[in-house]
Amino acid sequence: MRTTVIALVVSAGVLAGGCNRSETTVPSAGPNGGDVVPIKNGTGYAELLANPDTGELMVHTWDKDLKTPRPVEKEPITVGSGDKSAELMPHPMASDPAGTCSRFYGHADWARGGTIGHGWMAMRGDGSQRHSFDWRGCWQGGKAHGRMWEEMGEHRRMGPGHGHRGGANVP
Repeated sequence: MRTTVIALVVSAGVLAGGCNRSETTVPSAGPNGGDVVPIKNGTGYAELLANPDTGELMVHTWDKDLKTPRPVEKEPITVGSGDKSAELMPHPMASDPAGTCSRFYGHADWARGGTIGHGWMAMRGDGSQRHSFDWRGCWQGGKAHGRMWEEMGEHRRMGPGHGHRGGANVP
């Protein structure tokens, strides 16, 4: 009987501990096939897409359903790997409310070639906390959605943070 009571108490403790877990599984890819990073204390996601041919970087922000754009503060997002970083400037979608943005764009020569395997992202409106993640799907997602790079138009040629440095043109 004593063994049964101990087993029940241990089982109840294990079950209660398991029920209190608040671990959230991060989806493996966003709607565009890019890498997903939790933002806003886990209430939304940022999706990173990268163009390995040009070094262009784009972030879209989404609600937890990964279907609905989630406009955030219209402040730059910094993406990096190790000690290298690039500031992605806000480029609001037509549906974003004033003062907010759900699309961010920039360029980093160090991102050319698609060889980055691990990096981080920081948002000023998210306490500037660095969120680490593996760069997996962002390269393929960036190649598969070539039209989104074209939509950036003249922003692609405006210099650091906006387009290509040194006046390089995009094919």
